[in-house]
Amino acid sequence: MNAFLLIFPGVAILCAPALWLILGRPRWLRPSPKKSTDAPSISIIIPARNEEENIRHLLASLQIQDTPPLEIIVVNDGSKDRTAQVSQELGAAVLKAQALPGGWHGKPWACHQGAERAKGEWLLFLDADTILQEGALTALQQLTSADPKVYSLCPYHTIARPYEEFSAFFNVLMLAGSNAFTPIRDSPPTLFGQSLLLSKAHYEQVGTHAVVRDQVLENFHLSTHFQDRNIPTRALLGKGLIHMRMFPHGPGELWASWQKGFTNGAAQSHPRALLFSSIWLSGLMFTLTSLVLLLTSFTNSTYLTLTGVAYLLGVIQCQYAFRLAGNFSFLNALLFPLTLLFYQTLFFTALIKKKRGLKSEWKGRSLD
Repeated sequence: MNAFLLIFPGVAILCAPALWLILGRPRWLRPSPKKSTDAPSISIIIPARNEEENIRHLLASLQIQDTPPLEIIVVNDGSKDRTAQVSQELGAAVLKAQALPGGWHGKPWACHQGAERAKGEWLLFLDADTILQEGALTALQQLTSADPKVYSLCPYHTIARPYEEFSAFFNVLMLAGSNAFTPIRDSPPTLFGQSLLLSKAHYEQVGTHAVVRDQVLENFHLSTHFQDRNIPTRALLGKGLIHMRMFPHGPGELWASWQKGFTNGAAQSHPRALLFSSIWLSGLMFTLTSLVLLLTSFTNSTYLTLTGVAYLLGVIQCQYAFRLAGNFSFLNALLFPLTLLFYQTLFFTALIKKKRGLKSEWKGRSLD
């Protein structure tokens, strides 16, 4: 065997520590056993466009909380289904979104209108596909009293059907790109878009969602505005208290959703997070190449051993990272080359589409 081929499993093994440099120190949202008696009031704002099914689950989960919010505002953003009716039936105040002004994207506009209506001292923006488990609002309210920062919560991704397993690398790299869970603490994290908790004073200080009116991933850009004004931010994992079911309507929804946002997200990621994420993915791709060569070529025992070590490291790393992000199966980690190939295909398809200037759409609206 050509000794040159030993490079492939060798590099894969050397790239393995990169995962620890982006996800080696996870931080979780956890309720304190000490109950707060003087916590500020919280207004929950939910932008919703054709979310009849999701909004039902979210509002039902809010009804079982032992710490009720001051109010729940659903901003009905031009829904064609029963989003508004279901929201009213489950006790939310429904605000009909005004026509989308020029220069605005739909979600920032809906959030902006909801915040204008809100009366609470703190605002909790929730995506309609999130679900809060019992005790979640208590934990969130404790944050407002203990350490008044801007908090961003990443919900735990609940997988229900096999095709949803293909979200694994996207979810993991969303965590990595936030720069929130690295052992190297020298810069603030970016914010997740599904759940955002902040005081109304901080929200108005940065200029509300108006400052990110034209951004597809408004959460990344809001992070920059908070940092520019020295407002501290903190990102946490929500496993056990807040989760989400992202793509219940089939593979097409999964493909369209990740394609619309992931290239923009990569562009906004912290440079170090982007670097080590790329190194980690490259190591997994070298492992995949080693496996292909192993199956197609005669190899010696050294190559076989190194490839086996690289593959085992890949499985262990993927299992660790996938389970941080959601209830992805061990089989997904064991067969990570398949999920990785899907990720690479979708990512480069999105890049080519963007390079050609093709427009992206989501729920009937252009995102360009």
